Amino acid sequence: MSHTPVATPITLRQLPRLRPRHYGQLGGLLRPGTHSSPLLEFGKRFVIAPPGFPTMLVTHDMDDVRELFAHRDDFSIGQVLSRLSSHDRMFGKQTLIFLDGEEHRRERKLFAPSFQHRALESYEDLMVEVVRRELPTWPVGEPIEFLTMGYDLAIGVLLGVVFGDVAPARADRLKQAVSDWFGEIESRGFLAVTLLTPLLGGYTPPYPPLGRRQADVDTVIIEEITARRSDPGYGNDRGDVLSRYVGTDLDQHDDAALARNLRGILLGAYETTAITLGWIAAMLAGHPEVMAEVDAAADSGDRARLDAYLDAVVAETMRLRPVSPFTGRRALRDTVINGVHIPKGAIVIVPILLIHESAEHYPDPMAFRPERFLDERPNGHLWLTFGAGPHRCLGAQFALAEARILFRTVLEHRRIDTNSGPVEPPRRFHTGLSPADNARITLLPR
Repeated sequence: MSHTPVATPITLRQLPRLRPRHYGQLGGLLRPGTHSSPLLEFGKRFVIAPPGFPTMLVTHDMDDVRELFAHRDDFSIGQVLSRLSSHDRMFGKQTLIFLDGEEHRRERKLFAPSFQHRALESYEDLMVEVVRRELPTWPVGEPIEFLTMGYDLAIGVLLGVVFGDVAPARADRLKQAVSDWFGEIESRGFLAVTLLTPLLGGYTPPYPPLGRRQADVDTVIIEEITARRSDPGYGNDRGDVLSRYVGTDLDQHDDAALARNLRGILLGAYETTAITLGWIAAMLAGHPEVMAEVDAAADSGDRARLDAYLDAVVAETMRLRPVSPFTGRRALRDTVINGVHIPKGAIVIVPILLIHESAEHYPDPMAFRPERFLDERPNGHLWLTFGAGPHRCLGAQFALAEARILFRTVLEHRRIDTNSGPVEPPRRFHTGLSPADNARITLLPR
């Protein structure tokens, strides 16, 4: 009986390896224009091994990428975040993003119902109301930083979706506590601490001001949880995340753990939502032909037409400006992906933006053309804004619907003034893609 010989996997040592002089060029894979990077001469795979860091395989070979995301129990995203960033200090290592394997699947099932299609429909009125509340405060006819408006919209929606109606006194305390916590995360003091994390082997030193702010948020959340547990009928006919959880079969956390997870949902969605809204505004301002189509749809009164086009605008914006331009997984055990042996502890980096800007996957890839997503949804293997596999962002569908609903409501009342100049670039010194001028646009009356 004959057997087909099994090919011996290649090792990371057999792949092209960057020398230290090339390390400064890695940033070119994280900013628009990735295909001008000189690192592409190394092919679709190369290895980096800076002293004191895990060995890393950088790959945009799509067979590698698909297999990486398919090996759900062999790789961890949480261990990448812990090793290279301060996310564990911000979220806590017991929150969903840091869990792996069966523990991750169990926890994900507990919170997934709040972000499924039926739940999303119930949040639309809230999103519309948040825009209508904020819109009159926005200047008309003069330049504004839409990213700032994005943060206001994001926190308004998130507090409503996660907590719903909260007693006014506690609602004010919660909003202030969350605002202070976000402010501490963005402070120069915490930024300085986070810069130490990769150099300290993944250890983020305690930062007491952040710990105090987190405790303040948790205190108010636990008060709200306690109030709801004491009134079993309180959540009836309510659609917020907390009401969908407390007192149901999903309710499997103590109050402190539930508060930590709800705080993680707030943090995970807040900045990414605001930045995405900022980029959508900047893209519309910089592309008159796209804004003309939006205006035509809005002026026609055909909401279905406007929604369909805005869905395409959102998808195209997220293709060209994903908030995180890369993702990664760390091997929990020795494994093989697409014929490459990945040793335990090694990290596989996927440069999302490089894939999104590839002419192999998207014709005329650098052009902002929402029409490419009008007749078909983004391909989940090639459009990786929310990642893929078992750790794909739990709130992906929520985020897409939210951006469309918020912008539809804005654009039914306002226009965005356009210009033919280049869209503002991302910030230079930022690991993510955030508008350098905070999405500076001018709103006009409709």
